[in-house]
Amino acid sequence: MSEQIYSDIQRKKTSIIDSLIHLGIYKKGNKQLYELTLHELETVYQIVNPAIRDLSF
Repeated sequence: MSEQIYSDIQRKKTSIIDSLIHLGIYKKGNKQLYELTLHELETVYQIVNPAIRDLSF
C-alpha cells in the first residue's frame, strides 16, 4: 500500500474517531476505537448518526 493511501486512511480514521468521541462513544464491545478498521468505524458512525450517509471527511 502506498504511503499516500495509508496516510489518507489514517486521516479518515482519526476524523471518524474524533467525531465518535465527541458523540460520547469510546469503545465498540471490548475494543477501543483506535483498534477498529476504517470499515468498522464507518459502520459504527452510520449506526450512531444515521442521517449521515456521506462520510467524506
